[in-house]
Amino acid sequence: MSEYFEARGVSEETYENAVLAPYFEEIFQSLKPNARILDFGCGFGQTLQAIKNKSFAWNKQLGGGAIPL
Repeated sequence: MSEYFEARGVSEETYENAVLAPYFEEIFQSLKPNARILDFGCGFGQTLQAIKNKSFAWNKQLGGGAIPL
């Protein structure tokens, strides 16, 4: 992942403590267990990193996605 950020001149540390936008909190609270979240991968991945920071399972083999634990 560091090559990705380096090639774009973006510091990887900027996203280590990414937080979800407040409007996501209500959405995630309403998710049922094992719900799936699709991230289209637009941008530098701040939203996906924030989702991972919220302790959702990450399935890289499927090309992304997060599942609430």
